Amino acid sequence: MADQCTQLLKLDCLVCESTGEACVESRFVLPRRAKKIAEIQARVVDLCAEVIDCQVMVSGTLHKQVFFVGEDHHVHHVPEDVPFTVFIDCPGAVTGQNAQVTARIVKLSHSLEFCQELVQRAVLQFVVRVTEDCQVNAILDSEGPLVKAECVVGETTRAITVENCVDLERRAKKIRDVQVALEQVVAEASDGQVHLQGVIVKSIFYISEDDCEFYQEERVPFSAMVEVAGAEPGDNVSLKAQILRVDRFLSNGRQVRQRIVLSVFVKVTRTCELNVAEDINGPQVMASRVISTNSRQILVENAADLNRPARKIQEIQARVEDVAVETILNKIIITGVLHKQIFFVADDDLVRHMGEDIPFTTFVDLPGIKPGDSVNISPVVEHVGYELTDAFCDDSSSDSGCSDESGISRFDDCDPYVEEPETPIFRRLIQRTVIQLIVRGSEEQAIRLATAPLPATVTLGTSC
Repeated sequence: MADQCTQLLKLDCLVCESTGEACVESRFVLPRRAKKIAEIQARVVDLCAEVIDCQVMVSGTLHKQVFFVGEDHHVHHVPEDVPFTVFIDCPGAVTGQNAQVTARIVKLSHSLEFCQELVQRAVLQFVVRVTEDCQVNAILDSEGPLVKAECVVGETTRAITVENCVDLERRAKKIRDVQVALEQVVAEASDGQVHLQGVIVKSIFYISEDDCEFYQEERVPFSAMVEVAGAEPGDNVSLKAQILRVDRFLSNGRQVRQRIVLSVFVKVTRTCELNVAEDINGPQVMASRVISTNSRQILVENAADLNRPARKIQEIQARVEDVAVETILNKIIITGVLHKQIFFVADDDLVRHMGEDIPFTTFVDLPGIKPGDSVNISPVVEHVGYELTDAFCDDSSSDSGCSDESGISRFDDCDPYVEEPETPIFRRLIQRTVIQLIVRGSEEQAIRLATAPLPATVTLGTSC
C-alpha cells in the first residue's frame, strides 16, 4: 500500500439525507366575483433550511399567480403568497451543521366557493441533505471518477493580540463589563502568506462617579499576516476566529486600556480536479463529479469611434466580466461582456483613456449536461488585435498645400513626393479579440471514498 498516491481534501461529509412532504392549504378571497378559475401558476421561493437536533426545519413561501374569469368575462389576475414551515426527520443531524433543501410541487388543487372564495391545497415534496465540513486523505486512482474538490494547501492556528486605549466620555469609578465581537473578518492569500483583517467591536459598560451606568461603543480595526507554506494568490481561504481573553485597565478615571487575544485558524485550499478511488466502506462525501469538459474559442469584432483623434495606440487591456450560463440538455449558452480599457496617444500628444463594454453570446456542447447541473467557466483573453482607420493629416500640415476647401488636411490627398509627411491621426479603432472559454460541467453526487490515515503534517500536492 506504500505506493498509493493520496491527496488531502476538504469536503462535505454526508450526515443524512431524507425526504418529506407538506400540505399547504389556504383560503383566499378574490377581489371580485368570479365565474371560474382560468389558471394558477405556483412556485416555491425563499426556501431555507436549519438543522435542529435530529430534524431539519424547512421554511419558505408558496408564491402563486391566480388568473380568473370575472363576471365581466374578462380574465383578471391576483398574486398570493402563503408562508409555510415543516419539520423533516434527519437522524444524526446536529444543530450547527450545514443543510441544503430542494422542493417541488407534487399537486395543486383548488375549488371556488360562493363565486369569490378560493380554497387551495398544494402538496410539496422536499429533499433535505445535512453535511458537515470534513478533511479526508483520499486515495487517488486514475481509473476512478473525476471529481472537482478543494485540495488542502496548508493550515495553521495563530494567536493575535490587539491592544489600544480609549477615553471615556465621562469620568468612571469602575468598568463593569466589556463585551467584544468580531465583524468583517476577511482573509486573502498571497505568496506563502495569508493576510487577515477585520474589526473588533467593543461595548464598554462603566459606572460613573455619580453611580450611574453608561455605555460606550468602540470599533477597532486590526490586521495580521499568517505564514502558510505553499499559499498563492487566488487560493481559497477559510478561517475561524474566536476571542480567547479580554483584559481591561482603568486609569485616571477616564482612560481604559484594553488587551484582546484572538485565536485564528486558517485553512488554505485550491480548487483541483482529480481521479479518486471508491470504497463501499469508506466515508460518504458530497463531491462535484465532472460530467463533461470542453473549450471554445470565439472572435469578438467591433469598431469604436475614439473620443479624440489618436496618433497611436499605447495599450489595450481586456478582460471578461458578467459571465452568465443557461444550461440545456447537452449544451450551454454563455453570455458575457468583454470589458476593455483603451489607452492612446491623442493628437495633442497626451495619453488619453477610453473604456468600452462589448456583450457577446456563444454556445458550447457539453455531452451529458442537463438543467440543474453546475457549470464552471474559465475565460481567458488570448489576443487583442487592432487597427486605426479614418486617417487624416494633423492641422499643422496645412502649409504643405494638402488641405481641401474646408481647411482639413486629408492624409490620402497629400503629395506622395513630400519627403517627410506629417504623422497621420485617426478617428476610428477596429478591434479583433480572441477569447478562450474552458467549460466544465459537474453534478453533486454522494461518493464513498477510499481513504488513508491523515498525514502528520499538511503538505502541498499529492503524496505516494
